Amino acid sequence: MAAELVMPKWGLTMQEGLIGRWLKQEGDVVEKGEPLLEVETEKITNLVEAPASGVLARILFPAGSTVPVTHAIALIAQPGEALPDAPPSAATAAEAARADGAPASAVVAVAAPAAPPRQIRAMPAARRLAAERGLDLARFVGSGPEGTITREDVEHALRQVSAAKPVPPIQKVGFYSDGMRLDGMLYTPDGLPPGEKRAAVVLLAGYTYLKSFVLPDIARALSAAGYAALVFDYRGFGDSEGPRWRLLPAEQVGDARAALTFVADQPQVDSERLAIVGLSLGGSNAIAAASADSRVGAVVAVASPGNGERWLRGLRRYWEWDEFLARIAADRSRRVRSGETSRVHPLEIVLPDPETESFFERVYGEFPEMRCELALETAEALIEFRPEDQIARLAPRPVLLVHGAADRLVPPDESRHLFERAGSPRRMEVLPGVGHFDWVMPGSHGFKDVTQRIARFLQDVMPAA
Repeated sequence: MAAELVMPKWGLTMQEGLIGRWLKQEGDVVEKGEPLLEVETEKITNLVEAPASGVLARILFPAGSTVPVTHAIALIAQPGEALPDAPPSAATAAEAARADGAPASAVVAVAAPAAPPRQIRAMPAARRLAAERGLDLARFVGSGPEGTITREDVEHALRQVSAAKPVPPIQKVGFYSDGMRLDGMLYTPDGLPPGEKRAAVVLLAGYTYLKSFVLPDIARALSAAGYAALVFDYRGFGDSEGPRWRLLPAEQVGDARAALTFVADQPQVDSERLAIVGLSLGGSNAIAAASADSRVGAVVAVASPGNGERWLRGLRRYWEWDEFLARIAADRSRRVRSGETSRVHPLEIVLPDPETESFFERVYGEFPEMRCELALETAEALIEFRPEDQIARLAPRPVLLVHGAADRLVPPDESRHLFERAGSPRRMEVLPGVGHFDWVMPGSHGFKDVTQRIARFLQDVMPAA
């Protein structure tokens, strides 16, 4: 029986999702867990994976369709399997889509692969690999005794097929930092021919953010401008490995450098043209990573603190700061004596203004999986984090600082301090009336403005092609 691929429900309030693009076409062979399409909601963007292996036999909704959660959006069948006219869970939504003028997908005949001729000599491992990847052994010339096809012959053919295929616009990827596997998504310009290389951008998430929040929308905009763009979850967050919710700037900077190494190794990337873009605390990490890594050719930091102690102290009254330091000192002693640390809500470390508190309440209400508790050790590490002491080392590489004039979580003076210490070429753009979260919603005027500023800067200092 054909397996249904359904519109996922990611948040408690999610009622529907927008299909951004299909990464596979009808008739393509797919493997369980392989990303098939990109889905967007108001706040997050993520990839939807195949629930089963087989053939993508029918796409029920094209890119650009808005589909209710839990409704079928595609069918995955086995070769030769008959398909129903319409799966029960998709009937209502499909009728609505036709009423809106959406084209109905045609049924694809899935042909069963022909069995290899008996006279073909092939090692068992070669037969298994060829069957898994849909390769016809009749086309092979074996390199083994008496023309026997070996596993190495099949692997060589797979490498040739891969080299001839167009680069997919989105890939689910993984790489390692300090032995921990980090989960990411790599965006590439549509229709990029095999062998062509582009400049690449590593995007860094902000304080407790996940890779599915804001970053994919910026990555899409950059790939539309011709760049490859990588987004990923730091260790301990999202789908990445590592101690849960461990947030230490030095380790996140290490993750950023691992991401640079990974993206530089990709065949579609020009390893001599790498940029790094960070949001909020991610921008601080970007400055620190680039100051230690000469491979980075350009840096963008959006609404980023330059001195952790000044930033966190500025959010508190004098007596609150005094008590905060006392808590940190007590926790430091406890860690040394017992190896244990206190865990706190992230907004106990970064004290929120009313706008920030309201924003996180909405996000946590819709996406409970984004709730986290940080070790109080994070506060001590943030106080010691001073990217403003490192930014001068970026020169003569260009840096762009973007900040909202009405930001009450990370005051715009943080970017001004960074700008004063940066060498040339440097650029700072202050956005009138913009707060810390006014621009983070994809589709908003503020989001488009910030994204366009990033793209224009990169095109000026590091053209994509």
